[in-house]
Amino acid sequence: MRLLSLTLAACLLATTAHAEAPTVAKVGDLPVAFDDLGAAVQTLKTADGRTVHFTDTGEAGFRPVLFIGGTGTSARAFEMTEFLKSMRKQLKLRFITVERNGFGDSPIAAGWSYGDYVAEVRAVLDHLQVQRVAGVAISGGGPYMAQVAAAMPERFISLHLLAAATQRPPGDGLCKLTAEQITGIMKSQVQNPKTWWGFPKDSPTHQIPGFADRAYDEGARAFYIRGQMGDPAPEVAEIMRYCGPAPDLSAVKAPAFIYQGSADKLVTADTAERWKAQLPNVVEMRLYPGEGHDVQYRHWDQLLLDVAGHSELTAVCASGRSRAVPKAQVDKLLKSGATLGVCAWAKPAAG
Repeated sequence: MRLLSLTLAACLLATTAHAEAPTVAKVGDLPVAFDDLGAAVQTLKTADGRTVHFTDTGEAGFRPVLFIGGTGTSARAFEMTEFLKSMRKQLKLRFITVERNGFGDSPIAAGWSYGDYVAEVRAVLDHLQVQRVAGVAISGGGPYMAQVAAAMPERFISLHLLAAATQRPPGDGLCKLTAEQITGIMKSQVQNPKTWWGFPKDSPTHQIPGFADRAYDEGARAFYIRGQMGDPAPEVAEIMRYCGPAPDLSAVKAPAFIYQGSADKLVTADTAERWKAQLPNVVEMRLYPGEGHDVQYRHWDQLLLDVAGHSELTAVCASGRSRAVPKAQVDKLLKSGATLGVCAWAKPAAG
């Protein structure tokens, strides 16, 4: 026993001797302000008695951007795009999100409509003293952006639609279902954020450190944060809201940008064509062959360039360097091995 103890002690000493010493950093000036943990959800009481929840990254002097997240998302869904926060700040973009009825901190209200959302967006922009914005909508946020743009076209600098839905076309099968039938389809997904936000294994979102966990947190916030316990009613109401006539967008003169994956099975390529037919000033149709619904994240770098007013530039990774290059150079660079987007996309997924 004594020999075994001595042997064990020797092994422990050897391990200790060869262990890497902890790094002792030099102490410099300590911070005078906290690092932010993401935009906080704020509450606005409007003159007509509404309680509206919104977020605002709040940088003074930056270009304001109205962001509308996909179906079933809360006011903090924008945080899922902050994997390029440094680029957003470099381009001086300030993002504002107004939460929709029934999700996150916003209780469901019977009869709430697109018109109510437009009024709430207007109230938040006025409260923040923001006169004009760029508009960014992803996925199921598209129909809401269409309503806001149609109601206040003069306030838009530009419009950006990433894998964005429109109102469902006439005869759409989903619009023939009852609320009870849609509830039966959606209930299990709404009650399991990991299912709701489950991207396929080959999705490029898996290259973003922590993205899946942040997405699951968003689902939990949208469907559980105020004790609503995964109630599918807000999601059912949202889906039914997508059925009906599209707004008249003929007065929306702001330049519009459409981003679409050709292999998107959720928002198909014909949806991009509907946007093109409805908007009078589509200046870019950014089509991504073979890509799916996650173009909204995979090409967020290009979106940021476009929103900031640099649509003549394309984000590429060439020779290990992330660059924004003129369009005329893109094809040549791609043929020589460059890839679209910042170089982080060219790295293999962790784990």
